[in-house]
This record gives sequence, C-alpha cells and structure tokens, in this order.
Amino acid sequence: MLFTGHRHFSGFCPDMKGILLELIRDTYTPLLKLPPHLPDETWLLAVGKADPVFFYLYDGVGQLQIGEASRECLLQCLKQELGEPE
Repeated sequence: MLFTGHRHFSGFCPDMKGILLELIRDTYTPLLKLPPHLPDETWLLAVGKADPVFFYLYDGVGQLQIGEASRECLLQCLKQELGEPE
C-alpha cells in the first residue's frame, strides 16, 4: 500500500526543520559553490523564504522529496539570499 502526504517547510517542527536544513545544505552547498560554514540562521531564512513543499512517499520504504515545483523556487531563493559566487 502506498501512503503519501505533503507539507510546506514552515509546517514542520523545529527539530524536523533542522534535519531538512542539513539535507538541503548538503545538496546545495556544492551545487552553488557556497562557503561550507554559513550560519544556520542564514540557511533558515533562505529556505523559509522559499517555503518548499516536501512530499512523503511510503511503499515499504519512506522517502521525503522536495516537490518539483518547489525546487526551482528554492534554488532561486538560495542564490539570492546566500549569494552565488562570480
């Protein structure tokens, strides 16, 4: 049986936001060539501005994915808020 659900970043509890920020940081820091030690508050503001939608899929194994429509918005907000090197 397949279970699905979705939630905006803003709807998660602080602990879950911390976990999601780690995953986002691990993915986007090398992609955008960002400094590895940007403060958590900076990341929280940038991701909060985009407020991406996360989808939870479960079919025996759980998966959490950023919604396709949210990815581009998140990428643009991260570039704008965290800076993209020249």
